Amino acid sequence: MSIVKQDVRGGDQAQATTAPGRDYEAELAALRTDRNRWRAEAEKLSEQFQNTPTIDRSYLLTKGTMRQRQTYHALAKEVKAADIQRRRELGQKYLAEQKLDPDTSKLVVLQKDGFASVDLSHHPLVQDAVKECLDTYQGAIDSGKELLSKDSLEFVGDAGWPFIASGGVYKLATSPLLLAPVIRYFGMFPIMTGFGLLSARNEEFYPHSSQRLHFDPEDRTQLKVFFYITDVDETSGPFMAVPAEDSAVLYNDPDFKLARQDDTAVREGSIRTFTGPAGTAIYCDTCRCLHAGARPGDKKRLMLSIEYNIPTHLHSKLWEGDPVPERRSRTLKVRDYNLNEYTEALLAHPKPA
Repeated sequence: MSIVKQDVRGGDQAQATTAPGRDYEAELAALRTDRNRWRAEAEKLSEQFQNTPTIDRSYLLTKGTMRQRQTYHALAKEVKAADIQRRRELGQKYLAEQKLDPDTSKLVVLQKDGFASVDLSHHPLVQDAVKECLDTYQGAIDSGKELLSKDSLEFVGDAGWPFIASGGVYKLATSPLLLAPVIRYFGMFPIMTGFGLLSARNEEFYPHSSQRLHFDPEDRTQLKVFFYITDVDETSGPFMAVPAEDSAVLYNDPDFKLARQDDTAVREGSIRTFTGPAGTAIYCDTCRCLHAGARPGDKKRLMLSIEYNIPTHLHSKLWEGDPVPERRSRTLKVRDYNLNEYTEALLAHPKPA
């Protein structure tokens, strides 16, 4: 009686019996060899990326240590020295030429803190942006479509869709009201890499979400401006941040990898909670300051997040042909047909055709 052996690549028994001359044990051994060879290649590539973190930005975004991030940041500063110098000059020119808004003309985000907040609920630009966000959220709810979500946050919309250059959010994000403190903090004119409207799913606690303290991965420094679109009190899951000088216990550890942290990771009493009416603005360096938000509460919280970076950020190519990281700048989708030297530098994309 003959024994029929199953083809490991999915052929059925009938097919196997029609090819009695094939050595299936040998073929199976070859497949195992190929699998081991490709596994070895993958391990070799992984090791290579760890040893050359200044090249693989996608690796750095997700797995890089603080030492590797600092190495990349230093390299990017050298490669982009001319752009950084141009942006320093452009920032000085902007502060000298533009009519600064009294509400933020003197606002300074101190390096030791890495955050500051101001109530701008009375400002017309902010009121228009808040209305646009509320209308956008209501439209999303009325559509009946399920919002994209990531654990504790739902993504309602971002730069380019449905927010466009003629809308209130874009006008706010590109205004001296917001840009003046950002320029002073960076010491240069920034790049706006995105903005988005977020809805907090704060019915429960998600242990692997941004409800726990964390750093953002984009660079060694980054300034986000968070706007409350709804009134936020202690029961709404307010935004929280730890001053940069207190966050440094982790940030300055060269072997530290970005990971969610419990509140006990920082000095007791160092966590600052931000509450306020719709229109409250919170400037925060989310790469230097541990931060969290949307913790369980009994009130809905909507928040607009506007992201500003400098040329060393990990979404930006070091040179033409540099590998593209996993995530891209969201403002690539914004089409402003009235660009000047400031908005062109801010959006950091070619002029529309």
